[in-house]
Amino acid sequence: MQRPSLFKPLLLLTGAAILLLLMKMAASFLAPILLAVFFSTLLSPAYTWMKQRRVPGGLALLLTIGILALAALLMMLLVGKSMTTLASSLASYSDLFSQRQAELTAAVQSIEGTVDLKSLLSAIDPSKLTGALQFALAAVNKIVSTSLLILIITIFILAESSLFILRLNHSFGADHYLTVNINTISQLMVSYFGLRMLVNLATAGATGVMLWLFHIPHAGLWTVLLFFLSFVPYIGAFFAMIPPTLLGFAQGGLGIALSIIVLSVVINSVTENIVAPMVMSKGLSISPTVVFLSFIFWMFILGGAGAFLAMPLTMALLLFMNNFEEMHDLAATLMSVPEAEEAKP
Repeated sequence: MQRPSLFKPLLLLTGAAILLLLMKMAASFLAPILLAVFFSTLLSPAYTWMKQRRVPGGLALLLTIGILALAALLMMLLVGKSMTTLASSLASYSDLFSQRQAELTAAVQSIEGTVDLKSLLSAIDPSKLTGALQFALAAVNKIVSTSLLILIITIFILAESSLFILRLNHSFGADHYLTVNINTISQLMVSYFGLRMLVNLATAGATGVMLWLFHIPHAGLWTVLLFFLSFVPYIGAFFAMIPPTLLGFAQGGLGIALSIIVLSVVINSVTENIVAPMVMSKGLSISPTVVFLSFIFWMFILGGAGAFLAMPLTMALLLFMNNFEEMHDLAATLMSVPEAEEAKP
């Protein structure tokens, strides 16, 4: 029996490695474009719905852009004000962290027993906790600083989306496997992330109310951050809750921080295991391990923007693989796509 050749797999791996290296080098250029593609994907159902209701294309685009611009303006005002205030208060939070560390140290010393918690207390370094807040602010600030560019690119993508499909059909034909696969992937992405947005609203809304009740500073900022990071199921919510948990620890001590952790886990578990299956039914299903690794991987490649784009990029890649004979089995191992199976060439 003839052994399979390793030339083609090695060639594909080499090409992928070169492409990823170029993406990492051009991360500052690619991130706004990829974010614009993602936002235009979320807005495309509204744009299409208005056109189907015989709203003129130009007016439909103008209304869609107006919705996007209004949402972007409100978020920029909220996020910008919160980030400015929080950045100016980092020194005071460093002092609060030092106080909390001293309180915990005194509490541990007053407890008689054989359990040694000194090593754990030494890990609660005020400078490290303050550094975690600075990292979160830097990641959000990087995206906010390019928001105008993202908005402009999103407008162009929305305006060209229908023309692109027409040109694709004209060039290759409606029955060509490339046209069919692109249309299938686009429909699945729009369906998944449109429904995912509803789940994220439930998660962020409930968590925002909880943070407000605990009087966590800048609860609106963390609610917006949680909404976007929740596009990465399970993992995104964990990372989004780190800053408000640290602020809760600084403001009210270990009890408040633990309460925030427990309640956020309960809220996320309910939305992911009860609300999400009800809303999304039998849609796309990706292995939790793949979700976690993709989150870490795309953050490494694209920086802070990679946290928001991890799920869209991973899904696009797996859906692309799923629609080709040579890579279908591997994609099926990592993700369940019942709707896309009929679109295989």
